[in-house]
Amino acid sequence: MIPQSYIDYYGDQTRWFVGIAVDVNDPLQLGRVKVRIFGIHSENEADVPNKYLPWAQTVMPVTEAGSSGLGATVGIKERAQVFGIFLDGKSSQLPLVLGSIPKFETGSQKHNLSINPKAYGKFNLVDGAQVLTTNKPDTELLSGNSNVERAYNFFISEEGGGFTPPQAAAMIGNFLQESGTGGDINPSAVSAFQGEGSIGIAQWNPALRADARALKLKEFAAGINAPWNSVYAQVQWTKYELNTVPYLGFRELKSARDVDEATEVFCFKFERPAKQFAHLDKRQANAREILEKFG
Repeated sequence: MIPQSYIDYYGDQTRWFVGIAVDVNDPLQLGRVKVRIFGIHSENEADVPNKYLPWAQTVMPVTEAGSSGLGATVGIKERAQVFGIFLDGKSSQLPLVLGSIPKFETGSQKHNLSINPKAYGKFNLVDGAQVLTTNKPDTELLSGNSNVERAYNFFISEEGGGFTPPQAAAMIGNFLQESGTGGDINPSAVSAFQGEGSIGIAQWNPALRADARALKLKEFAAGINAPWNSVYAQVQWTKYELNTVPYLGFRELKSARDVDEATEVFCFKFERPAKQFAHLDKRQANAREILEKFG
């Protein structure tokens, strides 16, 4: 038990919180943000207007100077989901933001196909999962005249991770080798190779020894209310895997110096084929062609 004489010391009664950033325009330019905190502030702004919310300080990495006039700009944006602690414990008036938590904005058309997904076209059931029989979600939620172009435009966008043109081309060059038909990538592709049943533009493997990535794709797609065999669900899943599974090569891909290096990284880190079946030269040729066309 904490001695009563220490009860008011910072850290002796830590209280954690999660909330949504609603204002990042700190008038003192100290990098503070206003946060509407779950369980403390009503979701209805009429109950607690944003102007009455306390400013939360933010933690900066140790690589920043931390002195007046020095340091980097805080990158948190409005609508970001953040977590942190209250420096004053149960009084809960001195919030400190420690970081942000990625989320899907289910109220946004870009992250929620429809309350009624059947409005986008006909669905069949395959192994208990919805399978889209039209490409209307992809044509409405992604820009481009082909699946290759839609995926490329997604990956170079801020929403898609802000990859460079060579990095985006490298990913899609791999997808063409994995699921390409007629010069385009096929989100409904199912592999017949040795009966493994890999699926989608990246040929995600269903085997448990391969981390059941195909099953996880279907669960992820259901979570964003999208059919698993849409390009939209699969590029979102690619971004999610890169950002959450360290061994899939996100850092190496972001550090790649050119399109050939990026293609090799994505091949052996993310796609992970047996080397005798990799056909890296074909993947790199695909990527260079995509970069020349769209870059």
